Amino acid sequence: MKQLRLNLILMVIVLALVGALYFGKKKEAPKGLPLTALKVEAISKLTLHHPNAADIVLEKKGGQWALTAPVQVAADPYELNSLLGVATAEAKTSIDPKDVKKLSDLGLDPPAFSLTLDDVRVDFGGTEPLNYRRYVETGGKIDLIDDPPASALDADYSDLVAKTLLPEGAQITAIAVPGLKVARTADGKAWTMDPADAKAGSDELQKFIDVWTSARALWNAATPADAKDAKSPGANPQTALITLKDGTVLSFNIAGRDPQLVLERADLKVQYDLAKGDAEKLLKLPEPPPPPATPKTVPAPDKKVEATPPVPAQAPAKS
Repeated sequence: MKQLRLNLILMVIVLALVGALYFGKKKEAPKGLPLTALKVEAISKLTLHHPNAADIVLEKKGGQWALTAPVQVAADPYELNSLLGVATAEAKTSIDPKDVKKLSDLGLDPPAFSLTLDDVRVDFGGTEPLNYRRYVETGGKIDLIDDPPASALDADYSDLVAKTLLPEGAQITAIAVPGLKVARTADGKAWTMDPADAKAGSDELQKFIDVWTSARALWNAATPADAKDAKSPGANPQTALITLKDGTVLSFNIAGRDPQLVLERADLKVQYDLAKGDAEKLLKLPEPPPPPATPKTVPAPDKKVEATPPVPAQAPAKS
């Protein structure tokens, strides 16, 4: 009887806990509609417009995204996703334009900037102070969305430039850095270096090439407006020249080595900030491995032969 009562009490407790969890759980608010009807994979062109700045244009060709204005260079996939994500951003709140007295109160007249995805234009206004969501206007409607990353949507296009130093699939035929030049032989089967170094073998030369092929910046930045052009008098003459198989020559000004290695593409007006340790890898040949240690022959220790004590002669037996 006591066991039955105990079981009933436990059952009541369990049911109470289940009921509390079920009724106490907050129902999730239904998700808002996507900002546009565009499918991300179908978008092939993006145009970012900021007042008093050149338009930033990105286009997808052959499945690859690249900036086509104001410079022509491969695009960074991560930063690009921030732009493409605007197409499907969730409209947290929708506002009837008729209920807005002044669009300027929302920062939409004029807009701070705009992003055009194919033919769909999205105007960006200010942010509301409660949840810091961004007012946007597209297709005659106003919505509030989570504020996208500012680095991808600002007027500085350097963040949108690929962090890799060389184009994807690029084949190097020569590298010239201060005090060293490595180039392919005429038959394309080996590498030569100038000045010659007897300690550097084919493995070290190939590693040097491979490091440049895979080099990647930690982040990018716009070249400062007061930076000197490498061609101007008094400019830093140190450069790294990379010659590719198709004849393209990429020139990187060595703009700094501490606290990071900074390589600058003057033609793109972009600086690549790399790890400080990359200076040793990109501007010098790797050290060859030390020669194997020669085993030393250790003479065997002399074995001491202990003298056997003489056996004492026995006395003759007495008769």
